[in-house]
This record gives sequence, structure tokens and C-alpha cells, in this order.
Amino acid sequence: MPRPVLIYFFGALGGILFGYETGIIAGALSYIYKTPGFPQNALTTGLIVGGISIGAIIGAVTAGRLSDRIGRRRVILVLGVVFIVGSLACAVVPNNAALITGRIFLGLGVGGCSALVPVYLSEMAPAKARGRLAGLNQLMIVTGLLLGYCVNFLLAQTENWRIMLASGALPALLLVAGLPFLPESPRWLMTKGRTEEAARLFHATRSAEEAASDIEAITRVEARSSHRELLAKWVRPSIIVGVGIPILCQATGLNMVTYYAPTIFEGLNLPHENALMFTIILGTIKVVSVAIGLQFIDRVGRRTLLVTGSACMAVSMSAMAFEASKGDQINPMSMLIAMAVMFVSYSLTWGPGNWVVLGEIFPLRVRGAAMGMASMVTWFATLAITFGFPLLRESMGLAGTMVLFVACNIVGFLFCLKFVPETKGRSLEQIEQDLHDRHDAKAAATAH
Repeated sequence: MPRPVLIYFFGALGGILFGYETGIIAGALSYIYKTPGFPQNALTTGLIVGGISIGAIIGAVTAGRLSDRIGRRRVILVLGVVFIVGSLACAVVPNNAALITGRIFLGLGVGGCSALVPVYLSEMAPAKARGRLAGLNQLMIVTGLLLGYCVNFLLAQTENWRIMLASGALPALLLVAGLPFLPESPRWLMTKGRTEEAARLFHATRSAEEAASDIEAITRVEARSSHRELLAKWVRPSIIVGVGIPILCQATGLNMVTYYAPTIFEGLNLPHENALMFTIILGTIKVVSVAIGLQFIDRVGRRTLLVTGSACMAVSMSAMAFEASKGDQINPMSMLIAMAVMFVSYSLTWGPGNWVVLGEIFPLRVRGAAMGMASMVTWFATLAITFGFPLLRESMGLAGTMVLFVACNIVGFLFCLKFVPETKGRSLEQIEQDLHDRHDAKAAATAH
């Protein structure tokens, strides 16, 4: 049996692939457009950056449902292969249309990882440390993002965007090589009646008391669950959260800054190399902030972090909008500071909290399919932001677009207050039982 630290590391490694592909395209765009056969316009930029989201919509749903049938581990292997093939294909394309197609294919892997990695980590982790361990996914995502920024900076002098895109195959190879360290999810094994295998895994990753408690709880909730319950009334509160959180997470405006930071800085008359360096600074801030945020998520709680994060991001996005409204009088350092505050606010709160909550709130029997649905919603929202930002910026201006995101953060604040339950310190089975209890109580009240 592999050591738990190896299980969690390789289990979260899919997040690096997710982040790396996001970071690498941000710096490669300027060089792609210098190549014959790759003309630039707002629509093409939106499709190249957002193409990965189109594929991710399909990948999230497919991987989620497939993982409920054949297991989490096998699907992770398939996703690693998709990343290898997709990265190499994007590096040899002859024109924009082929690049967009390659990015859509690559998105299958990105969407699959976004659906599967949080579920796998949540199912492997003991309740008392689940927030920190499940949040490793977000830490891996921002680490991959930073690695992509760094590779862009190191290769900036060569202007060889093809090598930039091909380099995405390297972390995917590491994921495939690490597959022997990834056991199957014990909770999935129990849904297939493989109780002895599941028990061995539980005892290897937590105390004997926690293992016995988890096995007993899973057996109890299994008796009340079926694969057809995704649309059942008692599951509805988790579906509301599973749809609302992904949409509002993208509507914070963080991805707008992440994907387009270099082009935003260039638009502020900074040289491309300086823009890339500013982006690396932001990426480093993000990694450090997520690492710090993971230390709080099991102490402070998920809901508190999400509410606080929405308030802080509304303030920092307001500052960014104010700076952008100055036009030629803008202070690049002030904009960088406002962006840094935005990154810190998100990375301490919504960054880890988003994926942790989504990995926790769904019932066991439909967890893969439900997480696939939540990830599909994530990628629809991401597509809207990445594809829509160049067009919004063209029609509303940078400052006007940022004001729109301020309003979205206020909506996120109110949504979390009303709909998101606190899941800190509770087992996945306790969270599921609470859904049953709330539904039963409501039904009893209605009957009277």
C-alpha cells in the first residue's frame, strides 16, 4: 500500500495539468499571432483561450459518469493520455482553426480532472483533514498556473510558442507514471460491494476508529441511495449549491485576470517581457495564498471563507476598475497591487473553498455524475468569461467590465449566506444524512 502522502500527491496531480494549460496559453498568445497563418481578432482570441472550456464541458460530464461506472483510477489514466496527445497536437498545428480544435480536445482532459480530482481527494481524506487535503487540488492548479507562466518567461526570448504548448505533455507523463501510487477510491469500492479492499484502504489512510466509523456510515447511507437520485427532492439543496458555486466562482472576475493578465498589462503600455514578469509575481502570490488558505479551511470553515472572500474581491475589483478608468494616467503599480489583493482574496477563500465544497456536498451514489454536472457548469461559466471578456472589453471598456464583476461578487456574498451549509469537520456520510433529515423534516411539516 502506498504511503498516504503519495496517494494525495498523485491524486491531486491532475490539478497541475489543469493550471498549466491555463497559464501557458496566457503567455503564448502574443507569439502565436506573430506566426503566418494565425491572424488576430477578438473572436479568435476568445476561441483559442475559451476552446479548452468547450472541451471541458464534455470532459467533465463524461469523466464524472464514467468514474461512477468503472472507478476513479481508470478514468484518471485516460485523462493523462488525453493531456499528452492534446499538448503535442496543439504544438504542431498549421492555423488558428486547428489550434482551436486541439484546445477543445485538450479541454476533455481539463474538464475530466476538474470533475474527478476533488471527488477522489474528498473520498480518500479523513473528515478532520478533508478541507486541507481536498484543497490540494487548488494548490496544484495554481502551481501549474505558475509553472506555465515561468515557462513562458523562460522561452520569451525564443518566441517559440510551439515548445510552450508541447511542454504540457511533461506533467501529464508524470501523472501517468505515478498511477501505481493511486489506489481506487474506497468509497467507490464499497458501492461495488468490494468491502474488504475498501476497508484495507480506509485503515491505511486514517485511524482504526475513523476507518470503522466511515465504513459503518457508508453502509448506512448506501441502504438509502440509488443511482437515479440525482433529481430527487432531498438532493435538491446540494444541486442548488453545486450549480450556484461554480457560476459565482467564475463570476468573481479572477479568471479574467488569470487568462488575460499579460494582455491587460500590455494594453497598459508595458513591454511583453515586463507583462510576463508581473504575471509571474501574481502567480507566486496565488500559490502562497492558496497554501496559507488550506491551513484555515478546516479551522474557520468553508462558508465563512466564501462569504469573506466575496466581500474582499468586490473591494479589490472596485480598485482595479478605478485604476482602469484613468486611461493614459493609470499607475501600473497600483493596478498590480489591486490585482495582487484580488489574487490573495480569491486564493485564501474561493480558490480552495470552491472545489472542497463541491467535492463534499453530493450523495455517494451519484457523486461522480453530480460532480460532473457541477464541473460542466464551471466550464460553461468559464467559457462565457474567457470568450466574452475580449468582447465585453471592446464594448464596455476595461473599467466598465470590471464594475460588472464587482456586482457579481456582491451576488456571490448573498448566495453563500443563504444557500451554502457549513461542512467543516463532518464526514461525507453525515453531510448526506443531513440532506435526508432536512427533506424528511420539511415533508413532515408539510404533512401537518
